[in-house]
Amino acid sequence: MKKLPIELQTLIVKELPTRDICRLQQTCKAFYDSIESNPEVWRECLRRQCSTDVLWSSFSGFTASELRRACTGTLRFKHRYRPGGHSKPPIPRLLPYNNQQSQGSDNPYPEIQATFLIPGGRFLITVDKKWLRVWDLGPPGSLVEPCESASRELNCTDKALEIADVVVTGKDMVHLLIQEWYSEPTLPQSFGIDRSEYNYSHWTTFTLFHRFEIRLPGRGQHSVRELGRLCVLHSSVSDICTTQDGPIVALGIGERVLLWGTSDSPDKSWVASRTGCGGTDGQDVFLHQGYAFIVDSDGLSGFDLTGITHRPVGKGLVDIQYGTPDIGHIPTPQKWSHQQDFQNTLRGWASDFMLHKPPAEGGPLFYDIRLPQLGAALPQPLTYESHDSYLQFCFSFHPDNPSASSLIPTKRYMTASQPCDTPHFHFALDEGVRGYIWYDYFSVNGGVERRNIFVSILDDPDFPEPSGSIFEGLGDFSEMIVTGPIPESTRVLHISVCPLSGRVVVLWDRESKNDRLVEIFDLYDFSLTT
Repeated sequence: MKKLPIELQTLIVKELPTRDICRLQQTCKAFYDSIESNPEVWRECLRRQCSTDVLWSSFSGFTASELRRACTGTLRFKHRYRPGGHSKPPIPRLLPYNNQQSQGSDNPYPEIQATFLIPGGRFLITVDKKWLRVWDLGPPGSLVEPCESASRELNCTDKALEIADVVVTGKDMVHLLIQEWYSEPTLPQSFGIDRSEYNYSHWTTFTLFHRFEIRLPGRGQHSVRELGRLCVLHSSVSDICTTQDGPIVALGIGERVLLWGTSDSPDKSWVASRTGCGGTDGQDVFLHQGYAFIVDSDGLSGFDLTGITHRPVGKGLVDIQYGTPDIGHIPTPQKWSHQQDFQNTLRGWASDFMLHKPPAEGGPLFYDIRLPQLGAALPQPLTYESHDSYLQFCFSFHPDNPSASSLIPTKRYMTASQPCDTPHFHFALDEGVRGYIWYDYFSVNGGVERRNIFVSILDDPDFPEPSGSIFEGLGDFSEMIVTGPIPESTRVLHISVCPLSGRVVVLWDRESKNDRLVEIFDLYDFSLTT
């Protein structure tokens, strides 16, 4: 291969998996030097690794060395949290201080309500009661001070804000959905909606949704613009599940699914709803291959988005309280049931759903459901255990022939060696390899509760699991990112992980200080070779 022209060598190397490229570099100095300094090789390697939910502009302007760091990020992550490994905790960074008043404190932005690290690991979204900000954290391995990249003042009236959903929609664009719990019985006058236009009762709740488009090009100005606002009047006391795909937002609210079609022009935005699509014991919603799906303890319900009729949003208020008629027309959903042996077991425990993101555009998708203690053995190849665990399902959907689609259980996992019972979210590593973040509480100094954070890596061919289909968590994350003095009552509100960049962002709720703290952790020591 050494005798081949450099151009042909590059074409061959670009087709190799990341691990094989690193091994090829170790064969001789000539290959090491030619590959190490070749941005074309590492850029193509990174492009193959990046799924549709990774913001490609995160890597704009990267040198060959920085591209290599991103390409080998998942390898570094798996090596760091291999079974039996004990990694040295990284030192956290804070966001920059914004004024002289905060200089005397240990928290520059104590009122941040929500955070989200955009896949790619370079840009961080923060939301407080007044501002939406996007921060540039720098290339992987860079410890430069974060800088504000874009911002927008929010038209929110309540302090209870959440980031409901974030989806990457292109190489440099992100759609953000913010959920606001509005606690007053009367909407602000700025909404232009008179009190006589809605019926507010003791059981009524207002929930507001604000949708934004964030543009983060590699070159040019970064920007944030609002795509629309929807005020939902409802009677549900359960959590609202949300998802986005293109111009459509899907909301699961109690027994109803609500679809919101957003548009640049308010008069072109629309809504439609249907009752009876999900269960009252918890559900989730997602959009896939032109269908909207609702998952609950019984299984999946889905309907074709092209078969709905809707009505204009008007002033932006939607009333879906108990007893109100449905909006527009959503056809009767088609159903795919969980196996009958699981339905009684899952019913009542269906609040802990976890969709593996991003779902494959044309292939099968996976999601997990919590299993309580079982009273009967699971079908083979699954085996019985008396501890709470999670069951993974695989859904192979065929939109041209929905009746040919299949929904089957595949694996069951738990963390018998660690005091955790609920994974917080799933993130992808290599193809077929996945990671989970787990939370746990424990008592400190006479009853103060504090969160632990663990990481589990499953289906990794480099570190095979024990035989069978029950897996234990691998690695211990809590020693690296739990900060602050032990007596201080602190819990995790949100955590984002990006193996490509080696970044972890944690939003802490410090109850004793009545504030929230954002900490940024850089995991990798880039002085080491892969």
